[in-house]
Amino acid sequence: MNLLIPYSRLIVKTHGPIDDSIPIIEFSRDVNNASISITHNHGINRVKYNWNDEEEVIVKGDSKLEVTIPDIKIPSGTHTLMVTATDDNGKSSTNSYEYSYEGIAIDLSVVNNSDIKIVASDVTGIQYMTYKWNSEEEIKVYPNEEDAISIEQSTEIPSGLNTLYITAVNNDNISLNKKQEIKGNKRPEISFYIMDGELYVTVRDEEGVDTVTQQINVGEEQTFNGEGKKEFSYKHYVGNEQILVTLTATDVEGVSRTIKGKNY
Repeated sequence: MNLLIPYSRLIVKTHGPIDDSIPIIEFSRDVNNASISITHNHGINRVKYNWNDEEEVIVKGDSKLEVTIPDIKIPSGTHTLMVTATDDNGKSSTNSYEYSYEGIAIDLSVVNNSDIKIVASDVTGIQYMTYKWNSEEEIKVYPNEEDAISIEQSTEIPSGLNTLYITAVNNDNISLNKKQEIKGNKRPEISFYIMDGELYVTVRDEEGVDTVTQQINVGEEQTFNGEGKKEFSYKHYVGNEQILVTLTATDVEGVSRTIKGKNY
């Protein structure tokens, strides 16, 4: 996420020479909150502020020499905060500052022609994210650390035309919903069985099988060339001990599927 104003805390003072006969207006920022500080050598009667051309908010000054208005939420996008301060003698000053805040962002990217990576981010912090395919059960994901500004999650794209529903919620309980239609490629079909110490593997794919990678327990991976065949089979001696088999088949289009199985 690229912010127009890099900040952890931003302070902006009134431009031009300081005139102590009128109130002095300063702006500050902490993440997506703006604050206004008004100082004067005479009592401050009232302060008016508003975003762009929206309705004004009026705060009483109670004749104080310093008035601070904190925690003014910055709306998503680029907006101008207009401020007018008036003292007890009727003298006033006006100042403004432009703030930019992108809000929650949800980005999608395809990984290995088979998975979709979801990234939800917000400079205020992300509480959680939910997603689901079509009418399946919703999955809720939390960040790995406190005060995280993003969440990443990868999920396998089902075959055919699908709808992905995503909701991201930031630390201010503001949410953003996104719906995206995604067409998933048909994945290789893998089947296997073990008999008399031999592992029998068959892979079928309409586009053609490129490779099959095999791992027994946590041993070294072995790769077999599928030669682009639509049905590719092989056998491999594994012995009669208990084993965990991990098989990954990849077709000529780069679409892959991984399965695991055991003989115990």
